[in-house]
Amino acid sequence: MTGTCSLCEKEKELKQSHLLPSFIFKWKKEKGTGFFRSSQNPNIRVQDGLKLYLLCADCEQQFGLWEKQFSEKLFKPFHDNSGTQVKYSEWLLKFAVSVSWRNLIYHKLKNVFSHLSDIHKGLAEEALFTWKSFLMNQTKQISIFEQHIFPVDIIQSYQGQGRSSLSPYLNRYFVGSVDFDLLWTEKTCLLYSKLNKLIVIGIIQQPIKDFLVGTHINYPTGEFMPRPIEIPEQLFNYFNKRANQCAQHLSSLSDKQWAVISKSYEKDIDRLKNSDIFIATGVDFSISGQNAFHVLKSKKNKD
Repeated sequence: MTGTCSLCEKEKELKQSHLLPSFIFKWKKEKGTGFFRSSQNPNIRVQDGLKLYLLCADCEQQFGLWEKQFSEKLFKPFHDNSGTQVKYSEWLLKFAVSVSWRNLIYHKLKNVFSHLSDIHKGLAEEALFTWKSFLMNQTKQISIFEQHIFPVDIIQSYQGQGRSSLSPYLNRYFVGSVDFDLLWTEKTCLLYSKLNKLIVIGIIQQPIKDFLVGTHINYPTGEFMPRPIEIPEQLFNYFNKRANQCAQHLSSLSDKQWAVISKSYEKDIDRLKNSDIFIATGVDFSISGQNAFHVLKSKKNKD
C-alpha cells in the first residue's frame, strides 16, 4: 500500500505497523497457548496484535531497533525476574515515545479527538508533533509530554475501603493482559499502554505536578529498578474498570470456545500450574471468593 508515512511524512510504500510491539505477542505465544482473543470478538482466536498501515520500511526498521533493545534489556529480564534492575540509555525513552505516539495516532484516526475538550485536543496535537520531532532526532526534549513506566503484579491482599467493589478479575488483568487506551477527565489526559506487566504512560496533561512518582523515564540515561510506587486512586480505579471489562468480554465466550480453552490448558497443565495467570486466579479467589470464577462460566451456564 502506497501512502504518506505518518512519521517521516514521505510518500512511500507503507508497512503494516503493530500498534503495540510485536515481540509482546510472540512472547505471549511462547509462554501461553499461542492464541489471543480480542475484546471486539472474543469467540475468534487471533495470533497477533492490531496492525495499521502507518510507517514506511525505514521508519518501521528504526522502531524495531528500539523495540529489540527494550525487549532484550528490560521486558524479558523483568518478566523472568521482577527484581531486575536495568541501567538504560536513550533507547528506553525512544521506545516509550514510539509506543505513546502510535497509541495517540490510532485514537486520532478513530476520531476520538472529537470527544476531547478544545484544550486537550490542542495539547494532543502538540504532543504528536513533539513526540514525532523527538523520534526523528529533530529535538532532544519532549517538554511537558513526559513518559513514565512502572510494573504491575499480583496484589496479595487489599485493605482499601473499596474492597467490595474490587474487580474479581483484577490480578489476572494485571499479569496477563495487553491493553491500550486514551483516557481523560476534565484536567487529565493520558496515553495508556499495558505491555503485559509493564505499563507505559504518555502524559498529555496531568492533573497535578508529580501525579506519578518514581516512574519518570529520564533522558538520556537512568535506571529501572524495583521501588515503592504510589498509584493515584483514579488510575487504580481505571485498572479496576478495565479488569471488569475484560471479565465481561470473557463471559461472552461460547461453550465451544470454553471447550477449546480447556483442551489447550489440559495439554500443558504442568506449565499452567507455575504460570502467573494460575497464581493470579488463586489470589483473586482469596480476595473475591466465588465471584472470581463467575467469569469462567459460559453465558449459557449463567443463564
